[in-house]
Amino acid sequence: MIRQGWPYFDGWPFPERWVQLDGLGIHYVDEGYGGRPVVMIHGNPAWSYMWRKLIPSVSSSHRALALDLMGFGKSDKPNPTLHDFPHHARIVSDFIQSLGLRNIVLILHDWGAPFALQYVVRNPQNVAGLIIMNTFLTTDFRVPPNVASKITPSIIKDSAVHPENVSEETMKAYWAPFPDDESKRVYQAFARMFPDSPFHPSFRPMKEIEQGVTHLSIPTLVLWGTGKAGAAYAERISKMIPGSTLSSLNAGHFVPEDDPDDVEELVLEFLKNHKL
Repeated sequence: MIRQGWPYFDGWPFPERWVQLDGLGIHYVDEGYGGRPVVMIHGNPAWSYMWRKLIPSVSSSHRALALDLMGFGKSDKPNPTLHDFPHHARIVSDFIQSLGLRNIVLILHDWGAPFALQYVVRNPQNVAGLIIMNTFLTTDFRVPPNVASKITPSIIKDSAVHPENVSEETMKAYWAPFPDDESKRVYQAFARMFPDSPFHPSFRPMKEIEQGVTHLSIPTLVLWGTGKAGAAYAERISKMIPGSTLSSLNAGHFVPEDDPDDVEELVLEFLKNHKL
């Protein structure tokens, strides 16, 4: 399956790969083919492009995979009504299962973390390591309305501590999946996915994760850009996950884009130290 009309993006040399899940074409990167699978999952409003600087170094000794969530990147865009927590989490789980991935390491950012952690708390025996970046794992997490209204791809640069690291070419790559108003409804839907009551569709799966992570015995690195948001919530998450290590970086929310060199160093150190 080849998607036409995508321009070349600087730093993106990876072949397109596709898997059909829930009737949707899900795009992913698969590099290295040797060693343990390391699966990278982005959040909102990004796509697998955010891992482009990390994939080569990880793939030198591991099998590095990065998927585009449905509606993001090169993956198919479903009806906007399908953008709910259960559907996205099912896509992530089905991706792992359909590729037959075993003893995986997960590198997770933003919404990618709760979607994947539902799989983790249900299948901890298949997860060898976790790296969690700038996310939310509790039912009481809220995004202020003034922040939610600014969630567009431009927030990747606007929230950076080092905006000079985010070039105009990079911003074109992040905008590319959203060429019209219909496609923009994808990332706009995520602001409504935070559970604001026990009756919200996201509440039960988020509660399952919030309770489930406290019982994990998986090597875990909480890698957090604290430059603008501070470390309080990161510390809370680290305390929730038994034996986890917290590493703070002077970076914004999209830490792999804002401080890629330190992210690479810490990720490789984690994989080495835990013999993953």
